[in-house]
Parts: sequence; C-alpha cells; structure tokens
Amino acid sequence: MGSDGKLYQHTGAALLRAAAMPLTGLPTWWPDPSDTEACGRWLKQVWADARFADAVRQASGDLATRVDAICTGQRTRSKQVRRAAMATVRYLLRATGRPTPFGLFAGVTAASVGSTPHVRWGDTHQAVARVDTEWLDNVIVRLEACPALLERLDVVLNNLATRRGGRLHVPHGGPMGATVRRTSAVRVIERLAGGPVRFAALAEQLAASFPRTEPQNIRTLLGALVREKFLITSLRAPMTNTDPLSHLIDRLHGADAGTVPQVAQVLHELEAVQRAVHGHNRRPASAQGLAREELTGRLRGLSEAGRSPLAVDLRLDAEVRIPESVAQEMERAADALLRLTRRPAGQGVWKEYQVAFWERYGTGTLVPVKEVVDPASGLGYPAEYPGSRMTAPPPTVSERDERLLALAWQALADGSREIVLTDDLIDRLAGDAPTGQEAPPHVEMCARLHADSLSALERGDFTLTVTPARAAGTLTSRFTPVATGTGLDEIYRQVPTGVENALTAQLSFPPLYPRTENVARIPAYLPHVIPLGEHHGPDDTSTTLIDVDDLAVTATHTRLYLVSISRRRLVDPQVFHAMALDKQPPPLARFLAHLTRSFGPAWSGFDWGPHGARLPFLPRVRYGRVILSPSRWNLTADDLPSYGADMREWSDALGRWRKLWHCYGAVELREDDRTRRLQLDVPAHATVLRAHLDREGHAVLTEAPAEETYGWIGGHVHEIALPMTSTRPPIPDPLSGFLPVLTNSTLGPVPGAVQAPWLNAKIYSHPEQFEELIGTHLGRLVAQLPGTPEWWFVRYRTPHDLDHVRLRIRTRSPGQYAACAELVAGWAAGLRR
Repeated sequence: MGSDGKLYQHTGAALLRAAAMPLTGLPTWWPDPSDTEACGRWLKQVWADARFADAVRQASGDLATRVDAICTGQRTRSKQVRRAAMATVRYLLRATGRPTPFGLFAGVTAASVGSTPHVRWGDTHQAVARVDTEWLDNVIVRLEACPALLERLDVVLNNLATRRGGRLHVPHGGPMGATVRRTSAVRVIERLAGGPVRFAALAEQLAASFPRTEPQNIRTLLGALVREKFLITSLRAPMTNTDPLSHLIDRLHGADAGTVPQVAQVLHELEAVQRAVHGHNRRPASAQGLAREELTGRLRGLSEAGRSPLAVDLRLDAEVRIPESVAQEMERAADALLRLTRRPAGQGVWKEYQVAFWERYGTGTLVPVKEVVDPASGLGYPAEYPGSRMTAPPPTVSERDERLLALAWQALADGSREIVLTDDLIDRLAGDAPTGQEAPPHVEMCARLHADSLSALERGDFTLTVTPARAAGTLTSRFTPVATGTGLDEIYRQVPTGVENALTAQLSFPPLYPRTENVARIPAYLPHVIPLGEHHGPDDTSTTLIDVDDLAVTATHTRLYLVSISRRRLVDPQVFHAMALDKQPPPLARFLAHLTRSFGPAWSGFDWGPHGARLPFLPRVRYGRVILSPSRWNLTADDLPSYGADMREWSDALGRWRKLWHCYGAVELREDDRTRRLQLDVPAHATVLRAHLDREGHAVLTEAPAEETYGWIGGHVHEIALPMTSTRPPIPDPLSGFLPVLTNSTLGPVPGAVQAPWLNAKIYSHPEQFEELIGTHLGRLVAQLPGTPEWWFVRYRTPHDLDHVRLRIRTRSPGQYAACAELVAGWAAGLRR
C-alpha cells in the first residue's frame, strides 16, 4: 500500500467521454405520443437542428429518411408519424443523456489532471470514419466464396478448433459454433494447415493423400471449412489491426486479385472506399456530412449488410482539465469499492475449479490449457461457461449483505434515503476480509463530475458518481487513435502485473459476432500477443506471438496461474477493450482473461447482494463526495396496469407508484450498460418507460443528477475515465524447481491396470469414525501388505465428494499390485461388517 494508505493511484492520464449535445439543448416541449399533428410539428422543430439530424442519419438511415419525408410534407400514415416521433424521442434522449461514445451523439477527447480546473468547449467536433466491421465481414465472406480467388489465398487452421469425440468444433457466429466430422481428410488438413499455407497447395497435398477423391470434392470440402471458420484466410486482419479495410486491400493485391474477373471490380470499389474514408477524415467538420452520405451510398453498392455500413467516432472539440482533488476522490472511491467487495477471496466458481484442478493434476505441474478445458478428458470450463459440467454454487447472503440491508432499512425508515459511509463503517461492513495483497494490479475508474460551475469545482464544491471498469484500457484504449495526446498508450504498455516476473501479453481474438469488432479492434500495445482464432502471416513481425499450445495451467494450494511452457515463466493476459467477457468472446479467450484475476478480491460496482436486487427501492450510498451507488428503484410490469390499459390509466398508476416510493425528478432508465435520462411526468418519456416494461417486464431506474450540476462543463453529460494502478507490490513468483508437463493421456495409468505404480483407495465414513479407522483398522491392513511397500493416507473433504480417507500404496510389480488390491478389498469388506 502507498505511503498514504491508498490501494490505488491514478496515472495522470485521462479520457473525457461526453454527449456532444448538452441537456440545455433539449426542446422546451415534447409531443403527446397519441397526437399525430403534435408529433409532426415536434419532428419539424427538432429536425431543424442539422447536427442532431445528421447524428440520427448516421445511426439509422431508415429513420432519417422517414423523418425527412414527414418534414417535407410527404403523405405519411398517422401511425408512421407517431412511431417516427417516438423513435426520434429515444434518439434525442440518447444524444443528451448518455456519454458512451456512439456515432455523432457522443465523443471523446484527452483530459488531464492539474492543480486547477479548465474547460474549453468548441463546436467543430471532428468525425473519424471507418467501415463497419459487420459490413466488411460480409464483403470478405463473398470474396472467400470466389473459387478463383480462394486458390491464391493463404489459410491457416483456427487454433480455437477443438476435438470432441469424432467431431471438430469452432466457436463462431453464436454460442453454438460450428462442427464438422473428423474424417481422415479433416485430420490431414489439421496437420497440413497448422501454419499458413496457400489454399491451392493445400488442395494439392490433400489430393496426393487421397488420390481417388475428385479434386473438385477436395476444394468443396476446403471451401466449406473456410466458410465455417475452421480455416481462416489471409483476408481477415488480426484484431490488433485497427484498419482491416487496408489489410484486406493489401492482401487482395498480394493475391493479384485484379486479374480475377469476378473480383477485380470489387477491389476497385474497395480502393475507392478507402480513398473516400481517408478524404472524409481529412475534411473540416462542416464538410463531412455530405461526404458521409456519398460514402454510405458507395458502401451500400457493395453490400447491404450491417445496420449502418459506416462506423464513426467523434473527436470532441474540447479541452478539459480536472483538479487533483477530483482524481484523489476517485482513488478513495476505488479503495472503498474494493474494501466493500462481496467476494474478497475471489470468484466462487473459480475456487471450485482450482480445487478440481488440484485434485486431478496436483500442484507443481504444468497442464496445457487445451488439455485442462477439454470437456471429455479434462476438466472442461468452469461453471457458468457454455457447456460446463460444473455447477455454480448458489448465491449466499453474507454478514456484509445483511448489515448493508439493515442500513438501507434504516435510511428508508428515518427518511434520509441515503447511507453515508465512513472508513469505520466500511471496516465494520467488510469485516476481516483481506483485500489488498491480491487486488487487481490495475483498474479503471469512470466518474461523472457534478459541480454548478468551474468556480464551484475549484473551491471543492463537487460530487462524483463513479462506475468501475475491469482494467486499464477497458473504457479508454479504443479511442487512443482518435483522442491523440492522452498519454494513455504509454500507460497500457507499462501496466503492472499481479505476480513478480510475470510476462504481460495482450489477448487478441475475434468476437462471436462480427459487429462487435467495432469496439474490440485496438492496437497492439504490448510486445507479446496471444492470438486466438486469427490469421497471422509470416511477415507479421511487429509483435512476438505466444501460441496457445505453449500455455499451461499450474496450481498452488490457493490459486491457479498461467505459464508459458517454453519460457517457464508466468503469463498475465491483458484485455484492453470493453467487450463483455461473459458474452462475446470465444470460451477459451474468456477463460484466459479471467484465470489470472479470479482469485483475488473482485473488482466491481457497488453490489447490494442477492436480496438487495429484489427490493423495490434502495437508497443512495455516499462516501465523502463520492456517490458509490445512486438511489435505485425496481419497477415491474405487475406494479402498473396491464398491457391493454389506456395511457391515462397507466400514467395515473405510475404517478401513484412514484409518490409511494418518492421517485421524483429526473431518473435514468438502465438496460445493461445503456441508460436514458427520463422526466416521468412528460408523457413522451413515460411512453418510453412503458415500452421498455412491455418488452422486458421490469425496469431499473436510478436517480439522475440535476441539470445544473453539469454547469461546469456547459451542461454536457459526461464521464471522466481514469486508469489506476495498485500501490501494492506484486506477490512472489510461485514457480520453482522442476515442473513436469502433464497431459490427460499421461496423467496416470488407467484405474485397475496391473502395471500401475500406485494403488489408490477411498474409504468413506463419518469423520467421527476416522480416528478409529486410522488408529485401529488401518494398522491391521498395513501389517498384511506384501513386501512392506511405501504407503500413506490423508483425510479428505471437498464440496464435490463425501468425507473420506485416501489411501495410497506404492506397488513395484503387477503381482504386488494384484495382491494389495485383493487385501484392500477384503479389508474394506470387513469394515462394512
């Protein structure tokens, strides 16, 4: 811990994420969603704001076309007018109330920490465009379907391909993935395509291995394996390449695709798109709108895939400096959240997985990762992973949870509706749980800063609402090419590790769905990369690749570690983007990302525990000037009239519910990581809430800060993202001595084999009988063992098995094994009697 006692310290680098449109830009009136004429007038008013209209056009071209028609007086059905108005209401609420970067609605800029605050907010925000990754994936799929081009491309076996009985499986396109029968031909392909190989050469080698098979059938098989991502072509850029369009064009030129008639025109159009994207990004902001319209039309000429074929990030025309006091409050908030974690000893599912690993493979061994997660011969994946055989432990209510709920009840009873934490109270809530030594070595903290003015901020009159992020870079790294000058890239290159001598390596993997690549493509910040499901050519020498087959798991008595087999060195995988690790990555990527962080205290947002999530109201939790958790309401569809009730009846019921639970002022409707700021006394806003309830059945509402608390930054809803590093030294390197590599096939002899060097037996009984079993009965057995072999026992208890004594006897010959087995069987039969 640092000299001043804090667990985390900020790095001095920060990123501002903010809505481009301020809350003060909201219209003075909102339409009645049932009044077609009012909806039309309102649309014309808000559509007069060219920047807002441009932002909607970028996000949803279809909606923009409908609104254009309405505003120019074209005949439109009343229902379509009302629907267009409500869709525009939702976009307007998003544009003003949510700071998460998205298209032209919200953007980023560098922020700094200094002695005094400073803000300059301009109006020439710059859009930075790139092709949408879902659109690009569709183009690549069509190119890969061209036999003449495919002959000229390099392919490589997907290293995420796993064997399951007589089939080969890859995760792509959804949770089920794809499978193919492991025929003799597929097994030869696995061997020949272990590294990049020309498709035509692979087909020829396969034909030589199966001379009776028609060449066209061989190419059909290989084409199917490309289509299902068993083979990855060189057209697909690794995820550390942030310009996959240029990569595609370069690889097409490398394949001389211009001489392939079916592809030449596509290549020509892709080059035109590339020039247009670069031209757009160099244009002044005032001239970009028309360029985007022209570019979108060109992109649609190549493919109709994707909601919008053009992805856009917004570089804000702003300069922001926050005072050191704000950064210090964020550090204190990080300490408080870690001390208040519900899981101070790590994730329960991983603790059970560590026990299972220890029982199967022991300590001081190296087991290749793919062997460990093999569902047939290994452990498979931990509980809560797709296809896991393990069962997650049921949620439990801890003393910490009970104390928190008691405080919540007290806050409701006395009318304060707020829990004010102190250091002493945090210590009482957390109890004796240790949190510092194995805390995450780096994290990211995001805060909304509330102050009425810059002068108020300077004199310390501010509050913060904080949200933690998984690690340094989670909310910031994707934007370093856009928000230049932040210094964040240097922070990522120097992230500390949790264990001495560990090698940091960047995980690089495609998501299950191509659209998610828009948020997951980031530069290679680290010199070592662990590629999963990617094609890396022999000319890719910018980073050192760590093959997944070089990675193994080892265990101590308390946790698991990841090790490079060839280096005999711990590896600490890093994920520098905001992809939801429990939903989007391939299971193996999720496993590697979680393994090294799941045995220390969990870093997460404020958690009320399993019972708190069901309560209709939870009070605000404040620690000094920091709101760790805003007031929260849980509203269900059952709390209000049914789907068929008219809007007046429904609104009256909503008003009664708000009065009962004191839900006044602005609130934020939360859906996963998405929020919308609502004023529930506005019918259009209430309609947004009702639509959400009709769709989801429940809604989570949190208090929203008053509009004036964003006065210091001109009314812009925002987040300040600040990477932080631990002040604690890393724990000692546990690797020492000879570490044998074990596989499932070499783990030990088959049970009952006469050549086995050990006879292992489990004797089940009540623990109270163990003293008699060991002190009396075991001695009689040992006295009868032939050849006085070595032996020992251990009392054993595990959540997955009953209490028992484990007995091990060394046997040096098949005859001795058989004799000992017969004696143990007779001895055990006697115990039963």
